[in-house]
Amino acid sequence: HDSSLLARSGASPSARAVQFATTWGEVDQRLIEYHRARARGGIGLIITENTSVDWELGRTVGNPMRIDHDRFRAGLTDLVEAVHNEGAKIAVQLHHTGRQNSQGNTERNEPPIAPTAGITSAFGTPPRAIEESEIPGLIDLYAQGARRAVAAGFDAVELHGAHGYLLSQFLSPKTNRRTDDWGGPLENRARFALEVVKAVREQVGPDFPVLYRLSLEEPYEGGLSTEDGLAFCELLDPLVDALDITGGNYDTAMTLLPMVAPGSLLPYARAVKERVTVPVIGVGRLTWLLDDLQKAVGNGELDFVSLGRSQLADPDTVAKTRRGEVGRVRRCLAVNECVSRWMFNGQRTQCVINPGLGQEKRAADARRPAPVRKRVLVAGAGPAGCEAALLAAERGHDVVLVERDDRVGGQLHAWGAASPFRAEIANLIGFYTDELTLAGVEVRLGTDVADVDRAGFDHVLLATGTVAGDEGVDAVAMLASGALPEGDEVTVFGETETAMFAALWLAEQGRRTTLVSPLDAVGVDTNDMQNGHLAGLLEEHGVTVATGVADPGGATTVRATGRTPSRVLADAVDGERVREIGTRARGGRMYEATQSGFWAAAEI
Repeated sequence: HDSSLLARSGASPSARAVQFATTWGEVDQRLIEYHRARARGGIGLIITENTSVDWELGRTVGNPMRIDHDRFRAGLTDLVEAVHNEGAKIAVQLHHTGRQNSQGNTERNEPPIAPTAGITSAFGTPPRAIEESEIPGLIDLYAQGARRAVAAGFDAVELHGAHGYLLSQFLSPKTNRRTDDWGGPLENRARFALEVVKAVREQVGPDFPVLYRLSLEEPYEGGLSTEDGLAFCELLDPLVDALDITGGNYDTAMTLLPMVAPGSLLPYARAVKERVTVPVIGVGRLTWLLDDLQKAVGNGELDFVSLGRSQLADPDTVAKTRRGEVGRVRRCLAVNECVSRWMFNGQRTQCVINPGLGQEKRAADARRPAPVRKRVLVAGAGPAGCEAALLAAERGHDVVLVERDDRVGGQLHAWGAASPFRAEIANLIGFYTDELTLAGVEVRLGTDVADVDRAGFDHVLLATGTVAGDEGVDAVAMLASGALPEGDEVTVFGETETAMFAALWLAEQGRRTTLVSPLDAVGVDTNDMQNGHLAGLLEEHGVTVATGVADPGGATTVRATGRTPSRVLADAVDGERVREIGTRARGGRMYEATQSGFWAAAEI
């Protein structure tokens, strides 16, 4: 990869919302350190998360940034300085939720606002209609946010006109059914956004970069069509300096946060590029397509490559790629835990494969050399064991990792058996395998920790995970081994995500499959987006799903109910020299495993 091309491609965090501001929307050290790490990792331009121009009615759930008052300039300036000191540029994204908000998230428990009343979004609160007399004030909110951005030292502003927020609500015939000058034909529906752009330009001047983020299409009945989206881009072309192109809104969340193959949103950007003269930014799981995108930027198909969720997973993606170390990038799995498990619930964003997200300063401290070199034995080469072994070795300890199986990965092999994340999980297993070698960890496969002489080790970390009951076929063992049960018809019993993966994998192998849950739902331990994604795949593959059904029993039933902690060497555990880590210690799934493994090693 040519480093100048990557720098010129302006890879950016694509306004990934992380909720790291304070309760009142102020920039604090957590948010600064998050962005500092991404700037240090080689990003050309950072675009902040959606930054509120209307805290009372238009902020997102959780802890977003705000730019609706001059009092927030100090924190915003601190953020800009931190990014500039690392050699990157930073833009602020001006944002208003409009109808895509809940009444409980407004300052005075008021309904959210929208061009047209009563058209409820995925967030479930019917909005009230914006009075025509209110429109100039709303336009000015964006303009004043832009003024503050210039004063704080930002290098650009981006208007968030995508994903179903206020600017796009005026543009969409689905959400704008007004009969005045702000609704009806495209020229009227586009008027609000165009007036916002003009007001912002008046505040920032002719030479200050103004970017516009746009969902080119809303892929549902009555939504914005691609042709209207392209026509709107042509209207924006003489007014803005770049177009940041995506698709969908939160009513079609699987479009804007794809879990499908990388690059699914790029056709939108390429279509816009053919119709406008300003630079175009492409998005959509692009860390997996860096070679292709280098060519796309080089031949003029795109101008900027935007990295969003992938920057949560690995802030050093660009720096590693420049160094020719693409294999060392922690590539985002796109399971959407970051969004659906945390962000949608108003919590600070986390990542299942990056234990340091949101704790960048603490994680950097954890990676410093240990004061005393120790001998460390880690049992279990799943995510918890790998994270623990890697950090312990990085800190200078002598590390031995033992694994009863003949390969690294643990339960990742089960999770990656079915099609949805097969490539991603295979890549992660390869990442761990290679990183262990590079770190100098002695890996002993086919070795039971009970057979190891532990006397010579200062610390023993037991990352042996969880085990299933004795009855029936264990879903995890089946998926990891690829051993099909007998018979053409198979029943999977369980309420877990594993049950969904097991049923899907069996169907993919040609078995007629029934998934039976003892609860009134299935996949209760996964996030809503992942659950919906898997449910759709189960339906496509003809899997019958029955809920609230008793255990069918039988030796051939594939069981995917809750598992119990491993008890290997339980009598030796003292909480100091010998410790339990990972899901064995704290339950849960991959996030809990990686967190536990990393931070346990930080204490040695």
